[in-house]
Amino acid sequence: MTPDRRLDQLEPLMAEHSAQLDLHTAQLRRIAGGIQLVTESISQQSDNVTFLLKQQAEMKGDLEQIRQVQTQQTETLNTILNILQGRSDN
Repeated sequence: MTPDRRLDQLEPLMAEHSAQLDLHTAQLRRIAGGIQLVTESISQQSDNVTFLLKQQAEMKGDLEQIRQVQTQQTETLNTILNILQGRSDN
């Protein structure tokens, strides 16, 4: 077989191989873009969860303060009621 004939046989195979490589390269770029989008979405969701957890912690602190004030007010009202009942008994 002559070198020209061998080249004629290899040329279509190389062209087909190059076309497949181009297709795979395009698919990999789409996959990489999809992965980037998912990564950004996960990062945003992580930020959202962190924000919500911080807000929840603040709300727990606020709720505890409200409970303390409520307990103090209940004790004050009980003291006032006891004083008033003591006066009405006299």
